[in-house]
Amino acid sequence: MNKTLETIRGSWITRAHEIAEANHQYVRSAADQIPADLREKFLSIAEWVEHTEEWSDKIIDGACTDSDRRVNEIMFLGAQIKILIEPIRLTKDVDSIRRLRAVTREAIERIEERKREEKLK
Repeated sequence: MNKTLETIRGSWITRAHEIAEANHQYVRSAADQIPADLREKFLSIAEWVEHTEEWSDKIIDGACTDSDRRVNEIMFLGAQIKILIEPIRLTKDVDSIRRLRAVTREAIERIEERKREEKLK
């Protein structure tokens, strides 16, 4: 089963996968009982299904990896926004404007550093 979906044990996805696996095994084990002219068709369909499942697993893994990366990026940017909100609320005079500029500069540096780290991955 797909490594990303393994964590969803007991779900409908897992049950559907287990049923499909049982069906695949049954078709393979019963292949010698199927008339020769149909046997090759059944086996080619079973192989096609297995091949499709492998590709689906790869696509799901890629999508989940990308999704995790994007969620982490959103959480990071959300934290940076929260850091900026407080100085904005406190901005009332020249000193607080200087503080806001400093906090903004620090946030921009953190964001740029994270972008550089992402490019290196």
